[in-house]
Amino acid sequence: MVFDGEAIGDRHGITVNAMRRQMQMVFQDSYSSLNPRMAMAESIAYAPRMHGLAAGAAAERAETLLAQVGLNPRLYARRYPHELSGGQRQRVNIARALALEPRLVILDEAVSALDKSIEAQVLNLLSELKERFSLTYLFISHDLNVVEYVSDRILVMYLGRAVETGPVESIYARPRHPYTRALFASKPTLDPDRRTTEMPLTGDPPNPIDPPSGCRFRTRCAFAQPICAELMPTLAVPFDADSADHLVACHLPEAQQAKAVAHA
Repeated sequence: MVFDGEAIGDRHGITVNAMRRQMQMVFQDSYSSLNPRMAMAESIAYAPRMHGLAAGAAAERAETLLAQVGLNPRLYARRYPHELSGGQRQRVNIARALALEPRLVILDEAVSALDKSIEAQVLNLLSELKERFSLTYLFISHDLNVVEYVSDRILVMYLGRAVETGPVESIYARPRHPYTRALFASKPTLDPDRRTTEMPLTGDPPNPIDPPSGCRFRTRCAFAQPICAELMPTLAVPFDADSADHLVACHLPEAQQAKAVAHA
């Protein structure tokens, strides 16, 4: 594994302990990821204390972080998880992730369990914290609207394989892989003239333990060719790409694009 150009565990790279300080995670379930027997300030201060920070300094950092995520430490520092709402607990989880001053924060469906008004507040908070602390986010989500709001770059995966990657503007303006286009076609809309009348995809996903040969999406792809069963496609720049940063793992991206235009 390589973190920011440094091999993890290598004597010339970065140690696992140092990597843990610089990479933290916010989980999907805000309740189960907090210890029910620890008050909020204790949960936030725990990791800094385990990494050698004095107890008093760790407690002070916890209260500062609570304030930075919009929770008054005088009101929330001594509360327990069951005394907070889902949005408040997720703010605590974000504060806990920032307690070691990381460079990378992984957010796994961090707002999917929240209602839309609270989701918007947490997303705005994440955007503000990103600028304030110069953070890099790895944001994992199935919500295409949230992905567009949060991301600078996108990596689309199907059955454990990357199928398309590039700048958010490029992918949202011109998705190339048939799976990516199916994802966008499945987005709900309130426009009565743009309602989906046909299923974007048919069939069930293959067994991830025993995936199909070649391209893993070929069993559900309307453009599959014999080569798709024989050879795993690798990420490459399509022949008529607008950007060299936009990569797609498909044997026939130009044919798919032609057919997509013909069907439009």
